[in-house]
Amino acid sequence: MSVPKQEETGAPAPASSGRCPHLGAQYNPFAGPHVENPHPFFDQLRKEEPVAFSPMLNMWLISRYDDIAQVLRDPARFSNRDMLVSGTHAHLTEEARAILAQGYPTAHVLLGMDPPEHTRLRRLMNQCFTPQRVASLAPLVQRMATELVERFDKTGQADLVTQLAYPMPVHVILGAVGVPQEDFWRIKGWSTDWQRILFEYVPPEKQVDMAKGFLEFQQYCIRLIEDRRRNPRDDLASHMLAVEDNGEALSLHELIMAIGGSMLAAGHESTTALLANAWKLALQHGLWQRLRDHRELVPRFLEESSRYDSVSHAMIRTATEDVVVGGVKIPGGSRLLLLYAAASRDEALCPHANKLDLDREKVPQHLTYGRGTHFCLGAPLARLQFHVATNLLLDRLPDPRLVAGQDFGTTQNLVLRQMKHLKVEWTPH
Repeated sequence: MSVPKQEETGAPAPASSGRCPHLGAQYNPFAGPHVENPHPFFDQLRKEEPVAFSPMLNMWLISRYDDIAQVLRDPARFSNRDMLVSGTHAHLTEEARAILAQGYPTAHVLLGMDPPEHTRLRRLMNQCFTPQRVASLAPLVQRMATELVERFDKTGQADLVTQLAYPMPVHVILGAVGVPQEDFWRIKGWSTDWQRILFEYVPPEKQVDMAKGFLEFQQYCIRLIEDRRRNPRDDLASHMLAVEDNGEALSLHELIMAIGGSMLAAGHESTTALLANAWKLALQHGLWQRLRDHRELVPRFLEESSRYDSVSHAMIRTATEDVVVGGVKIPGGSRLLLLYAAASRDEALCPHANKLDLDREKVPQHLTYGRGTHFCLGAPLARLQFHVATNLLLDRLPDPRLVAGQDFGTTQNLVLRQMKHLKVEWTPH
């Protein structure tokens, strides 16, 4: 994997912090032990060098909960504007950049915006994700989960990623938006490639095809928008066209990014990761039977497992001026990688944070869905899918166990950690 040198990224060199930046230089989010199990390293990072510079990423690693909370509370000094032009963008070839430049820029994706522009767009999109509208998707979620589980519940074995956690969120969000079913997997491929270009180091020989796919994805969204203008339906795409704020509707650019970026691309990858990881933790920690017997614990388990091992690995911010974080001076223009997964195991957040504990008096407010102005718009839909699918699995799989010695195929980019497989076996009814 080709990684750009620090001087090639164009970001400011780190200011002297008075600390030896040895831990930051060790960090690799794309391969090795920091992918398989990053928490031992994160424990060390929080204790010894909670604000560390990564020469590989040309970013500052922020690992303590209080420091990350400080950053999230201050969008004026810690901007989201470059969230979608991450540290990996510097490695793109000139040909790939030229292709991407032919399309709409990634402005107007909520994840890469700051107030007040973000405030306006979020207010409009909130009109499409009301609690009532999310609740109205419950029959679709139940139907898809049931259909998928019934394909394997009598076989005694399944891969819960490829057979449930992967296809269900795709069918739910794309079906809710109004994408024809025959286009589902084309959309899935485009959105996956888009996220790889944004948050991974993609080999040069693959970049052109991915960049072309990004343009095709945008053109598809334009055709969908034009169709809904002529033929509105009861779907999220039509509702996005209809929303207004003080008489002002969304522009075409905003619609493309809202539908293509915020809904189609972001609406399933993280949910797949969250579902699979929670189920794996339930099996690894021997919690399946307890959850079967006490269904009221299912919502609590989702939140505690999300805190304990957050699949929302990190988020990126840019310092708009010289700042001090955790006692370390960081120059304006620097990028910060906020390590959500590290902060969610900080003892400052909760006692015995390295323990998965369903009996906590109060489940801590973890960072998996973000915080503040950038709290995940799709969190209620992700929770709904987890609750429906998990209760269905608890009904149908009496004694599931992980297949011994399996390779989960864990992968990680700058912001998301996920598995390709979760193979389980059980005694069929």
